[in-house]
Amino acid sequence: MGETDRKSVKVLWVSLVKFPPLCKCLGEQAPAHCGWMYSSAKAMLKEMPEVQLGVIVYSYGKRYERYEIEGVTYYLIPTKRIDRTSKKQIAACKKAIVDFQPDLIHIHGTEHSLAKAVCVANVSNIRMVANIQGLAGAIMRYADGGLSLWDKWTNITLFDFYRGTFLLNAKRSFKHRAECENYVLTHITDIVGRTQWDHDHVMTVNPQLRYHFMNETLRDSFYEEPQWDYTRCKKHTIFVSNSGSALKGAHQVLKALPIILRQYPDAVVYFCGSSVMSDNLKDILRFQGYHLYLQRLVKRLHLQEHVRFLGSLSEAQMKQQFLDANVYVLPSAIENSPNSLCEAQILGTPVVASYCGGTPTLLTDGQTGYFYRYEEYEMLAQIVMRLFEQDDFIHLSSAEMEVARNRHNREQNACRLAEIYHHIMHL
Repeated sequence: MGETDRKSVKVLWVSLVKFPPLCKCLGEQAPAHCGWMYSSAKAMLKEMPEVQLGVIVYSYGKRYERYEIEGVTYYLIPTKRIDRTSKKQIAACKKAIVDFQPDLIHIHGTEHSLAKAVCVANVSNIRMVANIQGLAGAIMRYADGGLSLWDKWTNITLFDFYRGTFLLNAKRSFKHRAECENYVLTHITDIVGRTQWDHDHVMTVNPQLRYHFMNETLRDSFYEEPQWDYTRCKKHTIFVSNSGSALKGAHQVLKALPIILRQYPDAVVYFCGSSVMSDNLKDILRFQGYHLYLQRLVKRLHLQEHVRFLGSLSEAQMKQQFLDANVYVLPSAIENSPNSLCEAQILGTPVVASYCGGTPTLLTDGQTGYFYRYEEYEMLAQIVMRLFEQDDFIHLSSAEMEVARNRHNREQNACRLAEIYHHIMHL
């Protein structure tokens, strides 16, 4: 926004993630994931001091709550389900909108029930813009990660019965999210995206949308030293940042590992996510069908000595895993613009990724990482082994860091958001 436009503007964000100051106030642990949203908010407020920020966020509590913390107004909205909007949600969102009186509503993520609730609650037709995170309708077709019907039928846990998380329901579980998403995309006028993939999908749903391109800001620590250094990494190790669901493709890495072990018998894969190999009763009771499938696959392939399932990691722990890894692998069946890949690049960690969704916007094969086809775990294995053979990563790491620093420049991204807000509010 220009100097002549520096009047107070009220912007109401809609988020699935509680920001750290709110978590501290509530006595909760700040979520390890999506720290990039808080980083984005801080960069925006620094660039646009005229903005008064409100944040609508889901809560598993039973009542609507309002907090003022460090100049930001937070509204906790009672939410039973992330994939289905309730009357109670809508009523609470109306209350928040009336209280905050925003000039603009910015929804982060189109596929959750809170996003739809805000659209329904916006009876005053306040201008609305949404950021694309995942696209449930497009992701749905890949949700089972290519697992066979046999694998889905034979890997069922008690937790699946309790929470309905059966592998057989993997695709169906995205159905209600896709319905929320379609409602949002057809009830707003402006959308913010960052890849050709998300552009093409949202414009297919609603060709009347005004599409605004904007890159994302990453979590704070990834802009800081240290950076990846081959001399300090753990040789012949692989890091996979998500093993929580079939579409994230951890099983493809496990299938590739026996091939790698023929040439590199000391190779080890570190997985962030559930403690799949744990004997702890509490962990076992939380197992979903996919976790059971991974555990059985590890045992069938005799990989027990070559895998480490690390559980959930904090931001600092996640960064350390990137720094320690010889290679970072993103084996997903589908992604839009995975921040984990971007975090690996900005640190300079060698990246191997499946060619899917929006990843071609982020990675140039052979220059800022390497691609393979999702189903072809044999190709994944061969690329990893070629990287294990190398001891000079100066050009690859430098190219990764340069492209990622430009793409995730906090000041530039905040300026771009200011331009988008200005454009929407002055139409």
